[in-house]
This record gives sequence, C-alpha cells and structure tokens, in this order.
Amino acid sequence: MAKEGPNWDGLLKWSIANSDGTGTGRNLSEEDRKWFMEAMQAQTIDVVKRMKEITLVMKTPDNVLEEQGVTATDIEDMLEELQEHVESIDMANDLNSIGGLTPLLNYLRNSHANIRAKAAEVVSTVVQNNPKSQQLVMDANGLEPLLSNFASDGDITVRTKALGAISCEKALNLIQYLLQENPSDRNVVTELGFPRIMTHLASSEDGEVREAALSSLYELSKDKTGEADNSVHVDDEKLKQVLQDRINNISVMSSEDLAAAKEERQLIDSLWTTRYNEPSSLREKGLVVLPEDNAPAPDVVSGLLESPLRAPNRPAGNGKNSEKREAPLLLGP
Repeated sequence: MAKEGPNWDGLLKWSIANSDGTGTGRNLSEEDRKWFMEAMQAQTIDVVKRMKEITLVMKTPDNVLEEQGVTATDIEDMLEELQEHVESIDMANDLNSIGGLTPLLNYLRNSHANIRAKAAEVVSTVVQNNPKSQQLVMDANGLEPLLSNFASDGDITVRTKALGAISCEKALNLIQYLLQENPSDRNVVTELGFPRIMTHLASSEDGEVREAALSSLYELSKDKTGEADNSVHVDDEKLKQVLQDRINNISVMSSEDLAAAKEERQLIDSLWTTRYNEPSSLREKGLVVLPEDNAPAPDVVSGLLESPLRAPNRPAGNGKNSEKREAPLLLGP
C-alpha cells in the first residue's frame, strides 16, 4: 500500500536537460520551478499523515473493513508499511501521540494469525532501543497479549514474533519489579508461561536481556522468606543446560569480559544454588567473585587536577627540557 519512491530517473533527465554543461548555476524560470516542486511533492509521503490514515483503518471494525473489500492481506501490507515508518524512533514515539499504539496492540488479538504475527513484529520495531516507547507499551497493557500469544498461540510464527517484542529490557525489568513487589503474581506469570520465556531469554546474545531474564528466574525461584520455592514450575533440565552453557562461555572469557559479566556470574551462581541446592561450578573455579570485583577504581583524575604547588617532588630527568620543568617557582617580585 506504500507509494513508490521518488522518480529519480525523471529528475535525472530533468537535471540533464536543464544543464548547460558549464557547471555554473543559473536561475530557474517560474514555470520550471513550479514543475519541479510539484514533481517532488507528488513523490513525497507525509509520514505522519500516512500514519494517521493507517491508524484510522486500525480503529475501523472488522465487519466495516470487510464490507469495504479490505482483506486480511491488505491489513498485513498496511502493517508492513507502518513498520517501515516506525523504524525511526521519532515516528515510533509519534505513533502513540496520534492514537495508533492502542489499535496496533489490539491487533495482537486479531482472529487472523498472520495479522497477530505482523502486529507483534511492528511492536518489536516500535520498542527496539526506545525506552520511551517501551514504557508506553507497558502503560497500554501491551505486555499481557504478547505473553499470552507466546505462551499459548497455536501458530509458531505468532509465538516467535511475540517473543521478539517481549525481549526488550524494559519489559523484563518491569516483570522483575512486579515479582519483587507482588510475590502473589508469580502464579499469574507462571500460568502465562513466563518461566519458559525467561529460560529461553537467559541464553540471549544481549547481555542485558540475559541478566534481566536470570534476575526474574531467581525471583521466581524464591519464596517470600528468600528460601527456594520449587512450587513454581520451571523446566529444570532445560534451565540447567542453559546455565551450564553460560558457565562454559564464562569460563573461557578474558579478564575484561569477566569484569563486564560480574552481575551475570553472580546471578548464575545464585540461581543454580537456589534451584539445585548446590553451588555452581563457577564457584569451584573461583569465578563468582573475583579479587578485582571489589577493588576501587583506579585514580586517573586527581593527578591531572593536582595543583603544581602541591605536587610531590619528582626526580629530575636528563636534558635541558627536564631542567626547565624542575626550575623553582618564584613567588617574590
């Protein structure tokens, strides 16, 4: 449904026809200027206006769309166009301002699997690297249908696309917060298939997503006293394999990467201990807490800011330049 791009061939021909070959500029006639502007405007899409048009369609009841001859394939094409527009963070944020976010989220419950999948894909694009839109989706209760689709939708594509939207760090942190503040919610998230989602995300290539998933699994695995709670259903064999794979990767990390994975190392050991009543092999290898984990950060600033009058005496070097640097500071007239 999107319009074609600018007519570059026509513009190129116009440019060549109006060039005298000398490389110097010349004034356009009013007629040529008008033609050029009309040609450009005809090929330019007003993105916000187009998004408003798409929003109106998304708000239109299905029976009305059917009466107008709009098919499920047309809706998919429209959502694909919308996805292109919201790749821009500004446009993604504007989607809520023009009233388009809520009807988009409603499409997650559409009777057509392809529309549910495409809607989740658009949501995933909206929230990608966009904390503001992530929060807007949370505020609009967009997480609930995404979790439901991932946990119980009969279409594998719908489940996969829902997972992509759920994987944003903001959503994971929100769920972790809810578990901490309302332990009674653990039954709800368990029924929605949350432990299975988190187990999958614990092997994500994104380190922040991994940490958020591990933190949530750890919260789920504890009761209100902080002791192990095995009443929450977690596929322990699958989880153990995921954790072991991470342990294997951590075991061969460089010192720099180990430092960056500090939170993950400690979460893996805590989760392993809680679920399996024994320390992880990270502890045996001395990789849970490293000596440098608690070391103070190196002082690289104070030396640069130190006053010359208070700087300690330094050994004089060789050469004229060194002698000049060590000359005493004269305070008298």
